[in-house]
Amino acid sequence: MANNPQDHLFPLPRLPVSSKPLEGLGGLKAAMVLGMAGAGAAALFICAHWSIALVGGAVVLGLSAVENEPFLLFIVFLIPLSWVLSVGGHLHDVPTTVRNVAIVGFFLGRLWRGRLGGRRLLGSSLARASLLLLAAIVVSIIFVRGGWTPDSWSNLRAMGSYLGFFFLVSAWADSPLRVRKILSVVLYSTIITAVFAMLQEVIGGRTSFWLYLHPPDENFVEWQGRASSFMAHPNFLAGYLNLILPFALACYVLGRGKWKRLGGWTFGLAFLALLSAQSVGGLAAFVSIVVLAIFCFIPRGKKRLVLLAGLCTLVCTFYLLRSMLNPVHSAQTVGPDLLIRLLLWNTAWGYFIHAPVIGVGWGNFFDLYGSDLSSFSSLVPPGVFAVHNIYLQFLAETGIVGFLAFFYLILQSWRQAWSQWHSSVDPLDRALAFGVLGALISVLTHGFVDFFFQDSPQFGTLFWLLLALLVASGRLQSSCRGQGVSASVR
Repeated sequence: MANNPQDHLFPLPRLPVSSKPLEGLGGLKAAMVLGMAGAGAAALFICAHWSIALVGGAVVLGLSAVENEPFLLFIVFLIPLSWVLSVGGHLHDVPTTVRNVAIVGFFLGRLWRGRLGGRRLLGSSLARASLLLLAAIVVSIIFVRGGWTPDSWSNLRAMGSYLGFFFLVSAWADSPLRVRKILSVVLYSTIITAVFAMLQEVIGGRTSFWLYLHPPDENFVEWQGRASSFMAHPNFLAGYLNLILPFALACYVLGRGKWKRLGGWTFGLAFLALLSAQSVGGLAAFVSIVVLAIFCFIPRGKKRLVLLAGLCTLVCTFYLLRSMLNPVHSAQTVGPDLLIRLLLWNTAWGYFIHAPVIGVGWGNFFDLYGSDLSSFSSLVPPGVFAVHNIYLQFLAETGIVGFLAFFYLILQSWRQAWSQWHSSVDPLDRALAFGVLGALISVLTHGFVDFFFQDSPQFGTLFWLLLALLVASGRLQSSCRGQGVSASVR
């Protein structure tokens, strides 16, 4: 069965893969360090209740430092999980903390073995564009009047976590087989996420497990018929699903055998979960993905026109039946929701006009808008909302500098994905390229009414994971083409 091509998502290409065994941490020095760390952890376990977290952190550090493949794949599998833990009156995002520790451990391990490869990490245009965006965000925080704030620092840490995971994956995905494993884990993880969302819809509630992951606070909102799966808000779920739906669709179209079925199951279940989230912006983003798929997968001709006409008909039908298909967004709720967004957008534009170069500081809108909308405090309470618009959020908080840096990243990502879509021979590479194209389209479309990079670590982590896999795929293709040329010359 191992030689049956039906057992693989795509037929394995006849390409060289990395098979060099991982160097160990052997030696007297390593033994002494690990022994002392173990003894210290044991002592703290007896003396302090928080030592359990310390032991867990040490385990995460150790497994990521030796690049244990099942463990790192498990970290990828847990990306959609959101778990907020209250410790000492402060809220801590547990999955993000675990990912950050894994990132530190991974690069400490690479540094220990002398395999950091900084030039390789920074060799891609997407890596440099991502760092440029991070620099623009830092500039907006440092030079803004008032300096650092708790929110700006918190959101800067989140962005650093996304980019750290980007560099981890782009360095670790050093073979076609490993890229396949990561992508298959993402598909399985999405299936579990979608099934839990549909379970919430069936039972008509968030479930006690969700309440354990997200303990209610003063801003807690009762169940309104919109599933959020493991995440904090239904809109976060919709944005997350639209990042992976394009790749799942490409798997179904381009794949074979059981992995074609995996792509189909992921796409079908994720679409049902998207419907259960009842996000208007999410549905609009999904329509944009379908339009892109029609232009990419269907040759020019009458069939493409028929499909576009059918899609327009379905959209019009959905609009006419919106009260039944999307009961949460009725006329009574859409009006106030639209008014809130208009007030937030107008305030954000005003901030940009007053600070057009570097804005008011990354993450500071959350704290500032309350004083400017005090007369609407009953409708727009302070310290609750973001801008709900990706374009105005970047303009207001990072000015022209951050706005241009972000769209430079989008442009570079689009160019690389579009190039790999047309030049790739292996179906996996083409599917991944289309997945990134669809993810970018969904971000720009949904971004007219929402902004997730600050509030949803799951969304930001998956977004940069896809970019990292695109970089790894492009690097592997270039390496194999170069080796093929050398072989032909010899």
